[in-house]
Amino acid sequence: MIGVVLWSDFEDQKAVFWCEDHGDLAYYDAAQDHAAEHNLLNAGDMVEFDLSIEGKIRRARNATVIKPKVCNGLQEHLRATAAKTDTAPSTAASGDVVAFPQKIANSAPMRRAHNG
Repeated sequence: MIGVVLWSDFEDQKAVFWCEDHGDLAYYDAAQDHAAEHNLLNAGDMVEFDLSIEGKIRRARNATVIKPKVCNGLQEHLRATAAKTDTAPSTAASGDVVAFPQKIANSAPMRRAHNG
């Protein structure tokens, strides 16, 4: 799998990856990855890794940096986008409401036409 480091902690040697399949985030722990070269992973680095699922958590193993700093500023961009989304007015309150006709009592059900 290929992903981008969203967050990393040098002291704990942990990181969180945003995966190319846009599924759940993958969590990396170098201390539990016996095959790890203990690369320093920085936010914005593109990494390649093996993915496994433990319960409901996606775990990354064997992480290697493919291209450092390829997505610098990604965290700030995501935060800014989230802030805009959180403060944007709700479309339900300002949008047009389309009323659907009420079901008429004692009316026959509509039937689908079949070709064939």
